[in-house]
Amino acid sequence: MTATAVDTLAAVRAHGGDVLLGSPGRLRVVAPAPLPNELIERLRAAKPYLLTLLAHPKPIIRPDDTWTDREEERAAIVEYDGGVPRDWAEGFAQLDPNKPPRQVTLERWWRFIDDCGRFLDAGWAARAAALGWGPLHLFGCNRKRPFARLDHRGLLWEINGGRLIVLYRDGAIIETLRGDRLRYRRQPLNVGQVVLAWKLS
Repeated sequence: MTATAVDTLAAVRAHGGDVLLGSPGRLRVVAPAPLPNELIERLRAAKPYLLTLLAHPKPIIRPDDTWTDREEERAAIVEYDGGVPRDWAEGFAQLDPNKPPRQVTLERWWRFIDDCGRFLDAGWAARAAALGWGPLHLFGCNRKRPFARLDHRGLLWEINGGRLIVLYRDGAIIETLRGDRLRYRRQPLNVGQVVLAWKLS
């Protein structure tokens, strides 16, 4: 049943993890720590419903050099209202809520875009830029497998519906959806393996 799948997915995400489509007929669970045995059993029982819930068409990727009037307007508003660096505003404007990259569920993609929007709207971008945060440290992720490695995920992927509390030169503190405090450390990135979210395919 869909309700069972939704509840199970929510439980995994409450533990900071996510469920992704793997090879045909298989699910891939990613989490920062082992999930409780009871939740693993729920995942097994809900597998057929989760496969149905998470299935979505392969996104249509627009060529990089295509730029619409809507995106131009959106980028200008974000840049002006939030004091956001222009390239960050333009990148955010390219994130299409209806076209998640491969290996990212539609719901998780929506949450990421919402987290980015709240980060930009709240004025965090200007502070991040002043502290030396680059776009890869904020919006970046692994080129082929966005959730594969924690050290390949930018800060905004880690907010995951929570709230940014503190931002400093080499890290941040996030309040999770459960109310826990999560420390994020800014680490050197492998530029060849990390890509900006709007460059994912």
